Amino acid sequence: MNMSSATLLTDDLPPPSIKENPGFTVLNPVAVRDNLTILVDDVQPDDEISVTLAGAPGTGAEGSYTSSFSPAGTARPVERRIDNSLVTFNLSKTITLTYSVKRGTSAPVTSQPLILYVLPMAQGDLPRPFIPQATDDGEGLMLYVNELTEFTLRTHAWSLHRQGQYLWQRLRGTKADGSVFDVPYWSAPNNVIDDEFNRFGFYERNYSAVPLQGLKDRSVLTLELMVALQKSQDESLAQKFAHRNYIVRTNAATTPRILSVKDPDNQEIPDNGETAHTSLTLSGTARAGDEVEIFDERTSQGTASADSGTWELLVAGLTGGPHVFTAKTLNGNGEASNSWAINIVLRDLSLSIKEAPDNANLDPLAATRSLTAVVNYDMLPDDRVSVRWTGAQGTLPAGSHVTNTVLAGSTRPREIPLPVSVVAFSLGKPVTVTFTYERGLSPPVTSLPFFLNVGTIPAAEFVAPVITQANGTTVLDLKTVTAGATLLCSGWPHIASGQRIAMVLEGTDAKGEPHNLTVWRLDRNAVTRSWASGGTYSQNVSYDYLKDLGPDTKLSIHFSSNMDQVANSETAVVFQPRVYTILADA
Repeated sequence: MNMSSATLLTDDLPPPSIKENPGFTVLNPVAVRDNLTILVDDVQPDDEISVTLAGAPGTGAEGSYTSSFSPAGTARPVERRIDNSLVTFNLSKTITLTYSVKRGTSAPVTSQPLILYVLPMAQGDLPRPFIPQATDDGEGLMLYVNELTEFTLRTHAWSLHRQGQYLWQRLRGTKADGSVFDVPYWSAPNNVIDDEFNRFGFYERNYSAVPLQGLKDRSVLTLELMVALQKSQDESLAQKFAHRNYIVRTNAATTPRILSVKDPDNQEIPDNGETAHTSLTLSGTARAGDEVEIFDERTSQGTASADSGTWELLVAGLTGGPHVFTAKTLNGNGEASNSWAINIVLRDLSLSIKEAPDNANLDPLAATRSLTAVVNYDMLPDDRVSVRWTGAQGTLPAGSHVTNTVLAGSTRPREIPLPVSVVAFSLGKPVTVTFTYERGLSPPVTSLPFFLNVGTIPAAEFVAPVITQANGTTVLDLKTVTAGATLLCSGWPHIASGQRIAMVLEGTDAKGEPHNLTVWRLDRNAVTRSWASGGTYSQNVSYDYLKDLGPDTKLSIHFSSNMDQVANSETAVVFQPRVYTILADA
């Protein structure tokens, strides 16, 4: 590249990039929730530059922007900050970023483009609406309305919120007579984000509780919120937020009682007593037929049925330290029972896993960044220590690991890191952990085994691939894929190169016959290193396949992965299928 050339060409100007979103194929709107900074390099100090974000067709003037020309200066890369609200007008669409350079008296030259698909706002990144009068300040499951005079509808701030965005909120449920309860409480133009929202970080309005008191006892009340991120009063363009469900209770309360707490050896643990066990059985009384919810402080431990006026619940996976249990019946106003305090004193283990605080179970989501063995025997500073993680029988060798030998040192207990990569090989399986130490010239000594159950990853963490040309909808217009369709695959917790993958497209042709395409097979395909490190992977689907799909038929994407790297369809993680409706000329 010859930047001193008198004639400046587009080929001399590489695409710009985004400081907050280093990827080159997709733009995550959450990444630019605070700032959107365009980075430009390969320009000269006396150059003047202008940056442009060109929105997708149909986004209007508010979805695009071009800055005025200003000197590039000497700092590299050149930074130009633009309004991040531009992203809200291009969700699930494709944008183009360029910059233009004026050098001397020459006409401006535009750079090569950076083309990005803007991901839709994930519902997990958006707050759910809530009613603060419900249990746990609105985060619980129960809404007791019999003694309320009014209730509050509230939502917290979200990424890329702006003054002037309109809100719609409906409440749906079932009335006492079985008829439908469907009431819009918020709508445009009356409900709109203003300065008060920006100051306090939430939007709320109060309403009479009388309509809710007319709902059927133990029925489900659903809160549905939509927000016009593009400031449009057209409800069909609004962003749907994750809904929230409450169980409505209209009957009077009945106070339950906790009468007994026992350990796994069936030994009674008195109120304010101690135990070394992390699994306990609680029992008590309540009105016959009631459901009772047990809480450890504010955390629900599950429910039990008082079928004959008594209830019992096994509470497992408790951590060391104090616990205070209470019980509430799932009716009336949720009056709490007597409390029962327990102090769990865990025995001093010579070996444990830091990310598994109950010393029995490892949540894979707690070990995505670190996996740490904690060694605490009667060690000397010069002892040489190593840790062995052994997967269940049948696990591939990469699912087991022996650490390098390290000196015990003077810090107690001694923490020794294990590779996080071994977790994926043992999801839903038991593992064995041991440590070995060497002292002087004495033979090595190996500890008793520490047994650990590795849990599974929730299904919600596995997001099926999308077809980008569908622009975030469930409709695929075949006119948009005449050059082929792009399947965009995202990542998942503990994704790693070598994990076997399979993907099948299942569709129907115009005659009603099956029209399927096997894209990947477990025995042939695996996650690549760049996919595992970058978090996304794109796969083209030929138009030769797509063109034969029948109009108004369904195209389903079936994706699965063997995270233990063993190609076995029976043990693969099956993602929830993604389904598109085909739009085609008949």
